[in-house]
Amino acid sequence: MLTLSPLVLRQLLFGLAVVLIALLDPFGLASATDDASSRWLNRLLASWYAEKGQQQVVVILIDDAYLQRNQTYWPLPYSEQSKLFKRLLAYKPGAVFIDLLYSHDHSRETPGQAPRMESQLLANVLERYRHQGIPLFLANTGFSADTQGAVNALPRFAEVSEPALVSWSGHGNQYPLAVPTAVGVLETPALQLYREYCHHHACAPLPADAIAAARLPDMAVQWGLKQSPSQAKVSDISECSFPGLADQLLHAVFWKLGSQAQANCAYSLTLSASDLEATDADDQALLKQLLTGKLVLVGARIAGTGDVTLSPLHGKIAGVYVHAMALDNLINWGMGYYRSTQSLAELGVPGTGSVDVLDVGELLLLALIASLKGRLESPVLTTSQTGSRRRLLLQPLAAWGVVLALVLGLSAALWRWNFTPANVLGLLLLSLTLFKTRVQTLLEDKA
Repeated sequence: MLTLSPLVLRQLLFGLAVVLIALLDPFGLASATDDASSRWLNRLLASWYAEKGQQQVVVILIDDAYLQRNQTYWPLPYSEQSKLFKRLLAYKPGAVFIDLLYSHDHSRETPGQAPRMESQLLANVLERYRHQGIPLFLANTGFSADTQGAVNALPRFAEVSEPALVSWSGHGNQYPLAVPTAVGVLETPALQLYREYCHHHACAPLPADAIAAARLPDMAVQWGLKQSPSQAKVSDISECSFPGLADQLLHAVFWKLGSQAQANCAYSLTLSASDLEATDADDQALLKQLLTGKLVLVGARIAGTGDVTLSPLHGKIAGVYVHAMALDNLINWGMGYYRSTQSLAELGVPGTGSVDVLDVGELLLLALIASLKGRLESPVLTTSQTGSRRRLLLQPLAAWGVVLALVLGLSAALWRWNFTPANVLGLLLLSLTLFKTRVQTLLEDKA
């Protein structure tokens, strides 16, 4: 009968526990450290994010200052929206996405006007975009009109625009290119605007239609850090701050002790809706330079509204920015955008569930850590036998160096080929167990 020594049994139990945590993910611990690793590396590499997309994407925000300036309220009345989109149309953008839901007609009753006249006037303004050949996309939830509690674009607005899906579930923190919905397969704003970009620029082949796009993997959106050089021309950026690499590293390790190490100004070139009211000839010339032919996303940043997204670099930020950054990613990398590695099931391996190729690589690294830990926990010479405390730490330090090199090498290779990184933080934290026995021995000898 085979008997195992207590040391070997501990090693086997340690290895089994590690495998179960990695594969079964109890309490979401592995997923949490995996997401944290992805956000952390994005923060560290954001300073080197390419600027190609930034030169094509413009965000226009309807903010509280605009409401106060025009003595109006939120939701913005259709009459005010008509003025806003008329002004934008004058600068002839290349394509426009409006991140507002037109689900209920809130036209005001005006003496001498027929009911719903305001909404029809806005629809007429939006129709002019189509007449001038400017693609217009309106936010869409993908629900059919007869769905209970459905929130979607009214027919009069849907007739003069194309739907852009802004609501989905089951994709985690990823950004899909297209999603099947109750009203058919709908593409998300980033892909729709990228198609318009490719009408005027050389691009790699795109998915033939929304159905083909829905089969492609979701995007792991990467966020940029440095503002557009043009931002200073349209707004005061003196209060903007951008954490350096050292700040990012310190925040990653000691995140509870210091500041959030976050940028407080968005990456995408941003205009306020108030900027479109410019009457000075020089200001109008600048707006023409910034908006003509560009991909424009119109959103809102109103105190008290819930349309926000979470950026690893900026914290909570207006929801329209996630579409802007996803579009920026597509302009930079095309269909080679950052994504998760394929699952084994997608590669034809049955019975593997959601286990992906990266999970296998991480398991191999975990096996290496367990093996090294077992070797280092075998009977060791004490300091009294060797006469040197230094030797007690040399072996685990060398083993940890090997693990560190492999983890960083794997992450660099994944990043180079536009895949989401390995669970760097989880693997490195687990690798610190290599020092456990030797540190314990040093403390016991010292005592």
